[in-house]
Amino acid sequence: MTTVRQLTFLETPEINTSFKLRGRRDERPQTYTGIYAMHKYWSKKPFNLVSQYIERFSRQGEIVLDAFVGSGVTLVESVRLGRRAIGIDINPIAVLSTRMGVTHVDLPKLRATFIWLRSQVEGKINQLYRTQCPKCGSSDAIATHILWNNEQIVEIWTACEACRTDKCVKLPSENDIQLALEPECEPRWYPQVELVENSRINAKPGTRISDLFTPRALVALSILLEEIRHIPDVEIRQVMEFCFSAALPQASNMVFVIRRRGKANGQSESETLEVGSWVIGYWMPTEHFEINVWRCFENRFRRILKGKQEVNQVIPVGAKEWTSFEELNNAQQGYWISQGTATHLAIPDESVDYIFVDPPHGNRIPYLELSLMWNAWLGLDFDWENEIVVSEARGRQKNAWDYRRRLKDAFGELWRVLRTDRHISIAFNSLDDEDWLALLNSLFAWGFELVEIAALEYSARSVVQDTRRNALKTDFVMTCRKVLSGCSRKIQCEDSQIELERRIRDYLARHEDGAETYEILNHLMIGGLSDGVIFRISRVMEMLEMLAFPKRGRWHLKTA
Repeated sequence: MTTVRQLTFLETPEINTSFKLRGRRDERPQTYTGIYAMHKYWSKKPFNLVSQYIERFSRQGEIVLDAFVGSGVTLVESVRLGRRAIGIDINPIAVLSTRMGVTHVDLPKLRATFIWLRSQVEGKINQLYRTQCPKCGSSDAIATHILWNNEQIVEIWTACEACRTDKCVKLPSENDIQLALEPECEPRWYPQVELVENSRINAKPGTRISDLFTPRALVALSILLEEIRHIPDVEIRQVMEFCFSAALPQASNMVFVIRRRGKANGQSESETLEVGSWVIGYWMPTEHFEINVWRCFENRFRRILKGKQEVNQVIPVGAKEWTSFEELNNAQQGYWISQGTATHLAIPDESVDYIFVDPPHGNRIPYLELSLMWNAWLGLDFDWENEIVVSEARGRQKNAWDYRRRLKDAFGELWRVLRTDRHISIAFNSLDDEDWLALLNSLFAWGFELVEIAALEYSARSVVQDTRRNALKTDFVMTCRKVLSGCSRKIQCEDSQIELERRIRDYLARHEDGAETYEILNHLMIGGLSDGVIFRISRVMEMLEMLAFPKRGRWHLKTA
């Protein structure tokens, strides 16, 4: 294998940059529906655009690998397109989500089991939320949503069968308050696990998973989970456990309140409240909703049912799950899903035809920490030590050095298992200069040749992408080819202030309405790499401050 010098901002390692520059693709990213709307996960890639990569760089029957499978988009699309697929992730909830995205289920049995489950638990759970109807006075009304502020109940939304009212708003009575704070029975079981202290995701010291829920929600969730565990059919039980996990965020205290005030005929309308959702991190807003646990589960089941209906339609019937690479390799179709790390792949050399990966982007998303609520409730074991991530959790010692070392090892494994002259596509998004250097160093040091770079938009932007200052709102997808010979052209870091200024001025001059930070960074990154150079993101931001002024979130070129 060719030895390549390490990339720094002063050196110029040899790589072949006779690659193709691609901008935005013709097809816009589609929203997450069906299979991809069953369970929350972070940084989901647009499935329709990922499928284009799979179709371009692999053929039917070939093996496609995603060693950071996440929500399962690559594996699902690969199987749907007639490829054999491998999905690996260190996060057990990611493994479960991926499996749910390709596993067929007996839909009549699933519906029948839900009806049975409802008969067993709905009444018990609703007893915890019983209240008096403010419209007809019935004592059998059910609280569907409880608005809390500063640990006090402010108002209650009720549903009443007696007067057939779906929503009626009332102030809490003393009985309502007592029932919320002191349920009539104790939880049967709930996780006692503590969050990993990390101020960046609002995981405070001493906070337990159970602290994310009201006492009443803990009782209701424990009733529901215990009954789910009694389902005899293993496949149906796994779907219901998956549904339970997917319902947890809306059953927690992390559901924020959306306040809207409209106008009609020049007059201000009364303020209306809408139900938000869990955003990211363990932030419990002062004002939040408590939602009836059975409602959360029932609403999520509808999504799960739609998703599984789509699975049955688009995933080939003969696409079986295998338990090892050897079984998959000897089969005509199917997939292999495994919990593990990308630094140690149980895959032989030169045996994968195409790889699409979205590795953790430095300190952007601590996946295991954010998944602790799901994994703890389902009792899933996971590996803190070998996660490839930068985390501000002091006790984990997941610093930049550990991240870059493991990332390099992972790309070494991916290089090993990929067939010569075949391709790997890497989605990446970071504002950190050193993260980009670590990624490029890892690729070039193992002998990958860059052949294409493109901007990849998200189907639905997360709060992380939108609110962080100067955040990149698209990923870059770099496609490389595995080569065994030396490379002829070089990429160097462009530290020239004059060249950077020229490129920024030219770009803003062509955009009279201004441009957002991420648009400028995308232009410089794609255009720079196409010319064989890299710009320091930190210097880009300094130059923007000098050359332009911000107005309504967009940069405008200063006039002389």
